[in-house]
Amino acid sequence: MKGKIIEFPIKRLQNTGNVYSMFSKEVADSFMKYHELGIEWRNNFRIKTFYDGYPFQPPGDPLIQGLVWFTDEQKHFGVWVYNETDLEIEVNEKIEFGWSPFVRKSVGPPNEPIHIQSSEFRNHLVWYVDKDGFGQYGVIQSTGEIWLPHPKGQ
Repeated sequence: MKGKIIEFPIKRLQNTGNVYSMFSKEVADSFMKYHELGIEWRNNFRIKTFYDGYPFQPPGDPLIQGLVWFTDEQKHFGVWVYNETDLEIEVNEKIEFGWSPFVRKSVGPPNEPIHIQSSEFRNHLVWYVDKDGFGQYGVIQSTGEIWLPHPKGQ
């Protein structure tokens, strides 16, 4: 007697577009390479960036006003969020890219950034959300300014 296979009813996420159909090949290749390299980081280096209380406790006092410590219990990570919208900090489960594949329409960070080198750096890392609800990872500099690798309009 053979067993019958019944597919588990899961809700599949709808991607609003393939990275290669939305961006130049060079940009899409860079995005894909970033995620490939992230596998090694997650497997070998991520644990070295933890500190006591991570991810439920922030790494220190906020470096600027307006930061909120966000914890994703399911994905087991935490990060500062600077939210310029009036929206609640929630992850947009639909994959909606902005002007770069590293920019997402999501007030909450959809994933932990990769290639963090130390637990101290976690206090400078921020998910920055602009007034239109697009977020990206950036770095809070010692001057209090936020550096964004993918500014709008580039």
